[in-house]
Amino acid sequence: MKLRFRLLSTALIIGLTLTVTGCGSQAAQTVVEEESYIPVEVQSATARTLVETAIFSGKAISDQEVSIVPKMPGKVTGINVKVGDKVQAGQVLFTMDTVDLQKSVDTAMIAIKSAELSYQMTKDSLDSAKENLERQRALYEAGAISKVQFEGMEDQVTSLENNLKAVQLQMEQAQLGYNQAYDAMSDMTVTAPVSGTIAALNVVVGQMASQAMAAVTITQLDALYVSLSVPENIVNTLKVGQEATVIINSAGEKEIKGVLTSLAPAANAQTGLYPVKVTIENTENLVKPGMFAKVEIPTKTKENVLAVNSEAVVLKNGEYIVFVVEEERAVAKKVRSGLDTGAEVEILEGLQTGEQVVVKGQTLVEQGSKVKVVGGSES
Repeated sequence: MKLRFRLLSTALIIGLTLTVTGCGSQAAQTVVEEESYIPVEVQSATARTLVETAIFSGKAISDQEVSIVPKMPGKVTGINVKVGDKVQAGQVLFTMDTVDLQKSVDTAMIAIKSAELSYQMTKDSLDSAKENLERQRALYEAGAISKVQFEGMEDQVTSLENNLKAVQLQMEQAQLGYNQAYDAMSDMTVTAPVSGTIAALNVVVGQMASQAMAAVTITQLDALYVSLSVPENIVNTLKVGQEATVIINSAGEKEIKGVLTSLAPAANAQTGLYPVKVTIENTENLVKPGMFAKVEIPTKTKENVLAVNSEAVVLKNGEYIVFVVEEERAVAKKVRSGLDTGAEVEILEGLQTGEQVVVKGQTLVEQGSKVKVVGGSES
């Protein structure tokens, strides 16, 4: 009896163990089947506007930069500005020594006064001679004086008239000499011809300012452009007036609006490239001449075309395909692409609007792979 009981007990335990083990295997298999999928992100294929852009590097340049050279050399006696100062047209920038020129002005003034005095004396003599001539005319006509005497008086008047003209010319020359001396002295005070910002200052108090180099450079920071050079396969896609996006890291990461304002009709003889100007807004004066810039210019636009994320298109066995999700399965579709902007690509054939295209995980799936959408836009 005890032996039979042991045998039955052992058989029961083995049976229960096998049953439990069998159930565990089925549960594990079920879990494996349920977890055997590839997570993907999807995006609906939709009609979009695609813009192809070309990226160029350039340098910011002032559209209005003025180099100021003194009209006359001279010793600098005072400087009223420094680099970075904003100045208005007519504002004094620096002054030079005027001691010697002041002497020339004083001498010219004396010459003017002398000429004016000589002119007045000659004019008075002429007026007196004319009055006397008129009195002698009556005597001559009455026969009281001879013709020779009368003609001598006429000659005197003519001579005085010529003298007056000569003295008048001397007076005008003296005035011209004064004006020149005064202008030369005025040129010793150098003023700003335009409003702007002082970009360079090459004078020092006590040293000579010469005409060999610019003493001051004024630039207008609100009138800047980026100078570019574009190849021949791009130049005909551009036109004056179109907008561009400019990024100048030295002036911050903020995108700057630009407009193409100049397009050279001929290529540079040395580089074979076409010079282009893109005028930019610099309202905060953060951009300075000489800063390097990256410029994005639209070169081609297509509206209302079927497009997907460029990463969705993969190359398999020499063919371009995209994977779409249908009933939790990946379905490969051969496509023919068009315009590729780098971020998005136009699909000419092989895809329908609204299909759920795999944009993340597409390199991990194959035809018929079980997938689970874990992100993206399914609608």
